[in-house]
Amino acid sequence: MDKVKIIEFLKQNELSNIEEINYKENAVVVRFTYEFDDLEVEAAKAYANDESEDEEEGEIWYEEFFYPYLSDLAIDNVGEILEELMESRNIEAQFVSYEIDEEDYGYNEFIAVFTSKENEVDIEQVLEELNL
Repeated sequence: MDKVKIIEFLKQNELSNIEEINYKENAVVVRFTYEFDDLEVEAAKAYANDESEDEEEGEIWYEEFFYPYLSDLAIDNVGEILEELMESRNIEAQFVSYEIDEEDYGYNEFIAVFTSKENEVDIEQVLEELNL
């Protein structure tokens, strides 16, 4: 499994702040962010305005509509990118998403674990071992 090609693929798909986290030889652990563009943020605002009965940019507006929309969008897009990577490199990938930072909702942070098909690991165990 070529970690340089994995990281290169993530960069080519516009994921940012890519950082490899040292782990065992049978897995590549990477932290990265998905940055929202202006259109995605505007779509989240429009969705929250349409669906929320709370005041615009109120607590419920953010917590139940705006942040979840952005989070779902990031998870879906990262999932598609990783699916393409798995198919092209014949590897396995698992990922977790962190909650969006309420003070800077311009990005969503992720950690992914890549392994060969015969060396699958549990991402929860990896995160626990790394204290993440």
